[in-house]
Parts: sequence; C-alpha cells; structure tokens
Amino acid sequence: MRGKGRPGHAAYAARAAYLLLVTTLLTGACTSTPSGPSPSGSDAAGGTLRLLYDKSITTWDPQRMYAGPEGAIAVRLFTRTLTGYPAGGVGGVGGLVGDLATDTGTPSEGGKTWTFTIRTGPSWEDGRPVTCQDVAYGIARSFARDQLPGGTPYPMMLLDIPSRVDSSGREVPGYAGPYAGSASDATANPSATESTATQTGTATATGVASASGSPSGSGAPSGSGSGSADFDAAVACRGSTLTIRLKVPVPDFPQIVALPTFAPYRQDRDHGAASAFEVFSCGPYRLEGGWEAGAGGRFVRNPGWNASSDPLRRAFPDVVDIRESIPVDTLIQRLVENKAPDHTAIGIADLPSPRLAALQGDSGVKARLSNPFSGTVELLQPNVKSPVMSNPAVRQALALATDREGFAAAYGGTVMTPAYSALADAIPGRPTQRPAGVTPTADPVAARAALVAAGVTLPVHIRVAYRSSPAADAAYAALKAGWEKAGFEVLLDGLGEDYYRIVSAPDASGRYDVFRRSWFADYPAGAAVLPELFDGRMNLTDTGTGQDLGSFNDEAINTAIEAAQIQPDAALREQAWGTIDAKITALGGQIPLAERRRSFLRGSAVSGYVENPYLGGWVDLASIAVSR
Repeated sequence: MRGKGRPGHAAYAARAAYLLLVTTLLTGACTSTPSGPSPSGSDAAGGTLRLLYDKSITTWDPQRMYAGPEGAIAVRLFTRTLTGYPAGGVGGVGGLVGDLATDTGTPSEGGKTWTFTIRTGPSWEDGRPVTCQDVAYGIARSFARDQLPGGTPYPMMLLDIPSRVDSSGREVPGYAGPYAGSASDATANPSATESTATQTGTATATGVASASGSPSGSGAPSGSGSGSADFDAAVACRGSTLTIRLKVPVPDFPQIVALPTFAPYRQDRDHGAASAFEVFSCGPYRLEGGWEAGAGGRFVRNPGWNASSDPLRRAFPDVVDIRESIPVDTLIQRLVENKAPDHTAIGIADLPSPRLAALQGDSGVKARLSNPFSGTVELLQPNVKSPVMSNPAVRQALALATDREGFAAAYGGTVMTPAYSALADAIPGRPTQRPAGVTPTADPVAARAALVAAGVTLPVHIRVAYRSSPAADAAYAALKAGWEKAGFEVLLDGLGEDYYRIVSAPDASGRYDVFRRSWFADYPAGAAVLPELFDGRMNLTDTGTGQDLGSFNDEAINTAIEAAQIQPDAALREQAWGTIDAKITALGGQIPLAERRRSFLRGSAVSGYVENPYLGGWVDLASIAVSR
C-alpha cells in the first residue's frame, strides 16, 4: 500500500469494480546483451556482495510482494517477470524489454488482449525450463488472498474474469486461486493462514492444495473449482505462447507485467501459506540454507541460470549475502569505517536527516553516498466538502501560501525535494513548470490578496490532518507558519500509525479541511496515480471516499482520465496525464509538497553501482560487482 491505497489504472468501469474489491480485501524487442553500468577494477566477477538492511524482509513470495526493497531485490536475484527495465533504468520507460518474454507483448482487440512468447533458455534451479504454464500458475496465485495475503491486485482487477457477490453482498473475483482449500469468499483473516514457522523458510507446508488442485507441474494452473474455467479463458497457454485477456484496453500493460505479481511459480514447489520465505529460483542466484528471520540469508549462484537467455542481469558476485534488522546507527558506523568485509557492502536504510547531512559533509564518505528519488510524493488534498475549502479561491490561496522549501528543510533537506506535481520524477509526462503564481518559498502576500479579492472573511479557520512523526511535526509547523501569514488560522491534527483508517472513515470529511496524502506509483505512468486519487466516479460512495480523501470530483477531469487510460499512443498518453495533473492543481484539487528521496551508503569495493527509478529508486543489483 505504500502509505496510500491500492494502485490502479484501467478504465472507469473496471476501476469501480476494483474499488469494491479492495474495500473487501483491504513496445520494443529485447536484446541479448544487458545494458547499464559496468563494474570497475580488475575483478569484474566473483566475491561476496553484502546488503545490510535496517528493517526486515516481509516476504520472498513474488505474488505477495508490495512495498519495500523486496521486489527490487527479488527481480534481480531469483525471480523473473515477463518484462523488465535494464540496469539503472537505461532508456527510460521506452527502454522496457522482454525478460522471460521475447518482447514486450503484442496487443490485439484494441489493447484488451496481450500475447507474449516465453523465450527458450530460462530454467529453474533444478534445470527444468521455465514454461508458459509456470507463468500462468504464478498469476493464478495472486487470486488466493486467503492463502497468500498481500501483493498487488492487478490480476484480480484487470483480468477478464466475471465477478461475483460474496456472502456479505460484496463484489469479489469469481476465481479464488489455485488451492482447493481456498476460502469461498477470498476474504479470510490472513493471520489464520500465515504460520509463524514460515519465517525460516523451512517449515512444513500449510494450506497446500489438496487432491483436486494438487501441485503436479503439468496440468492447468487452476484447481480451486469455482471460477477455474474463467481463469483458464483469461490466461491461456498454447505451447510457449501466453495470451492474457483483460476487461478493458490497458496500453500500459507491458509495464504492469514487469511487477513480481506476474512472475512464474512452480506448482510442484508451491506450499501455499508456508511459501512466504521459500525461494525456488529462476534467476542468477538461489537461496542457500533457507531464510532466517531477524538475521537474513545467503544467495549463491544458480547453476540453472543461463546468462545468454537473460537480457537484464549480469550477476557478477558469487554470493549476495543479505543481513536484516541491523540498527541504523550500527549500519552507518560499519559502512563509514569501511573495514573488511563491510567494504563490499551496501546499506539499505532510511538514514536520519542529521546523520545524512553530516555524511554529505564528509569528503571521505560523500563519494560512497547516494540520494536518489524514491517515487513517493507527499501532497495535500483539500477537502472540497468542507465549508471553507469548497471555495476554489481559498484552495488556490492555500497553495500560494505553501512553503515547500520550508517543508523539505524541516524534514532535513536531504530526504525531501520540493514538488509541484503528484507525478514523481520518473513518471513520463510530469509537468516541468511550476503552477502559475506558485513559488518554492510561498507568497503569503499574494495569497492574502487573493482571499481579500474573493471576499473571504479573515482569518480562514482550517483543520489539517497529517501523520505525525518528529520530522513531520516540524515540517507541518513550517507550513502552518506560512499559511498563517496569509490569513489562515490553522489547527494541526497529528495522527498516529492508524492515520489512513481515521481519515478514510465516512465522518472524516466533516472534521477536516485538508488531508495529507503520500503516493507511490507501482509502475511509471500517470495511470498509476491520478485516477486513484482524483476520479470521483470510482472513489466517492455513500460509505467513503476511497483514495480521494478530498472528495475531488470534476466531470471534465473524470472524462479526461477515462480518455487518457485507453490512449494507445504513448507520447499522447504521457502528455494527457501531465495536462490532467496540472489542471487538478489549478483547480485546487491537490497541493503537491515534495518527493521523498532515499539514501544509500556503500563500501569502497562496490563497483557498477546504480539505483533504478523504475524499481522504486532502490539499489539495482543487475550490474553491481565487488573487488576481491
């Protein structure tokens, strides 16, 4: 969820059905030679690359992955997807190539049907070829939310599978996944199926498919009974040809199938709920000895990997050793000292702003430090249902009085960069010009004048909801100072970890005038951002606002969103999203604040280092090497 809600991108009819679901579930050819940076030094291959992580890996199951670095690591080490981006995102969105597929797919029926050819050569770690049926089975697993909680919902939302009404009267997919024991309503409590024993990756299977859907590795991937025929019609294999049928045209589909939820999975290796930390590799590395929660694990070379059949990965190190749950201060200290073996390590952590600033001022460390964009945008959604914010002049005055540089500086300056669009830096079509009259440091004089010209009585009382933290408290205090200079009287309501539960409640629109929102696009397109946040037709119901906390609902914007979603020309589609974003800002539907940045510190023996903006700004392991 990434601090927001489930992403989406299809036309309105499909998206509306998807919203009901998540409420219940809370073109180019590939090349044979990978592109991207090359390692330096005399030793291009061999050695041990170490990844030091300050948090814990949530899962290694590709169909359960969502936020965090898991996906960026998995798609480079042990799993492959139909399409993918070269190391470092070389070539931008247009650089997307086939990964398991020979190319980025062929659309038909106006973009409702996509055909992929699975390339010859990729193999599992036991030497068995990766087949079309393996890909189909992986997609099928995405529907088993009772057995496999989490993961992105794109297959459930997009595939042309009839929905049904469950026992509670809610609309859910008519297919519940490949397990005979799957709950009929696909809404079971995840804690009922997730065994603590799965944390080691060595537990006995629980919730494994029974006789009617038992893993065999040979038959059709479905097996749960209800809806299996519908799934087989939507995801069909004929030899090495995979055909996927969608509810509506989806021109961005080649980007979506680069997500791990479309990765292959071996049916005979599937242990259902117990598969969270089990790894059976079709990439350059395999997990050796299992995964130990709180400690980590070692990935070693996969003898079944065929480099000539892989257009994306180079796999220089012999070993990738991942250590998790390392206190951030310990992690920083080890990498600053740069002693063996940490000189071959990369730190994956959110470095505290004061420490990051100090590191940037250290000439001996600065060259080993990077600070890329994360793809996560912080913004405000004015509540158009509020008596004060219903006035467009008030919303626009608030935008004029918003001090983005002060907001970013209060966060520490190195973890935020002022933003003027809901579209992150890596998304094509992002407006490059600031909105008219908007300045980085705000203009409270112009904002006050606009309020007076509109006949608004001063002061304007507003209540602002945001998610509290020490840094956020300081950042919103900076915003408050600028707003009050313009004639606003501001009550800041800093909420806790349950922020989104509180502000999504039906009564929230009657209590708050402005909502904080954070959004990450799962794939680099405006379709993964703007419909979810601003299409009133899919968001606004009698029971809530969906992701549109501000209840923004403009008929012209809704129509433009619908047209952009199905625009087949990529350049025109990107242009349309940028135009829509700018219009929403002009109407006061959003006030973008800043894009978050990540921070990485690495040892001196790491070469070929790069991050990938299309992997969430995470470290890209496709071309990294270490000196021995």
